[in-house]
Amino acid sequence: MDSNFQGERSRPRHWHRWMLVIPFIWQALLAPAVNDVPVKPFGLPFPMFWQMAGIALASIVIGLVFFMDRRAGVEDEEASFLEKTSASTGDAQ
Repeated sequence: MDSNFQGERSRPRHWHRWMLVIPFIWQALLAPAVNDVPVKPFGLPFPMFWQMAGIALASIVIGLVFFMDRRAGVEDEEASFLEKTSASTGDAQ
């Protein structure tokens, strides 16, 4: 049990996943602030433009987190977890 605890502590930190909060803040917390903006970019009401820009922002942030996960070795970590899980349950794949 102690060796497992050490394994948990030696795992790399995935601080970059906190970037996934940015789209939430954009959509939920900042949207009320843009409701009364009279600017009409591309002829669209500003709140609609804001939402569409939020979709683009969310896509970029998710892509960055995915790229950073791959560089951090998350795929190897997941493969190891799946191997240990299937071995402990007796499932053969």
